[in-house]
Amino acid sequence: MAISEGIKFQSLISVEEGADIYVTSDYFGSNAPISLEYLDHFRKMDGVTKVVPRIVGRTYFANRLATIVGILPENIPQSIRLAEGRMFREKGDVVVGKGLAKEFILQIGLRFSLSANSSKLFRVVGFFDADASIWSANLILMSFEDALEFFRMEGKATDILIYTRPGYATILAAKIQEEAGASTPDRSEPPLRVQDKSLVKRYFQRGFNYKAGVFTALYTVAFALAIPALLIVSGFGQTERRKEIGILKATGWQTQEVMEMVAFENFILSLTSAPLAILLAIVWLKWFNGAFIAQFFIAEIGLMAPFSVPSRFMPIPCLFSFIFAVILTMVGSLYSTWKTATIPPVEAMR
Repeated sequence: MAISEGIKFQSLISVEEGADIYVTSDYFGSNAPISLEYLDHFRKMDGVTKVVPRIVGRTYFANRLATIVGILPENIPQSIRLAEGRMFREKGDVVVGKGLAKEFILQIGLRFSLSANSSKLFRVVGFFDADASIWSANLILMSFEDALEFFRMEGKATDILIYTRPGYATILAAKIQEEAGASTPDRSEPPLRVQDKSLVKRYFQRGFNYKAGVFTALYTVAFALAIPALLIVSGFGQTERRKEIGILKATGWQTQEVMEMVAFENFILSLTSAPLAILLAIVWLKWFNGAFIAQFFIAEIGLMAPFSVPSRFMPIPCLFSFIFAVILTMVGSLYSTWKTATIPPVEAMR
């Protein structure tokens, strides 16, 4: 849950810092490359402050799937941090993620090609900071022109990013969609797909909430199975417990007092075990970087992530851990305690 919340939080930061409107072509309900001829039209629209073409694609760097991002040098986000080297300035310059650099022992100045277009040569001029966004681990950042040449998509971009003045995003998104539908009545050109920031944010939240929900469901199943398991396990030490309860009853304890004692013991046990479980989770994520489990939330990273796995420990899951611990221990012991406390002390001490 902490990993899921951490990734979602980092993703939403990227969305908030991103464009107000994303425009692509619509091929059968999916994003498709859009013509760069739309750039001038979008720039002239009232309320638009900046229009940025971008190319985002995927290819293999040896046997590792990498993300290619091509942008104009003047549109490089200010939040990008480099651990070594510089940003691209000349043709063929690229900045490589720390994950790829570590796995393939890349060095500044190294030249390489990619299988998708082996005739295109690149030169490593910088590395992303390992503590930067998780999306930069297997990222290759290059100029927009280099990306066009590499993917052989002259005159196209994967999407066009539109930045607007406050309050204009929703109006402009609707206007662009309306103009696109009116300008191509014969469908000679593919329709445009317009997505504003709020829609992209909902996509992110829905996706991560769904994945977190899957693990919550598994946690609930484990919780349901743990109740009968505890009922069985609690019987293993029942002989000594029966004798203890029998002695208490013989010395004048009432059944209610015995039940209160056991309930207090379970409360203390839960109050100790739940924070201990959370502490172990923090150690697992902060010291061991979410080994073995992070790959279920972040694809293509293997057993050990080459970057810092983001995590956020929220109060509600921590509270639920304590509540579940109380319920499990109570269910596993109160019934057997009551059953023993209601029989004669002599029989209980046998």
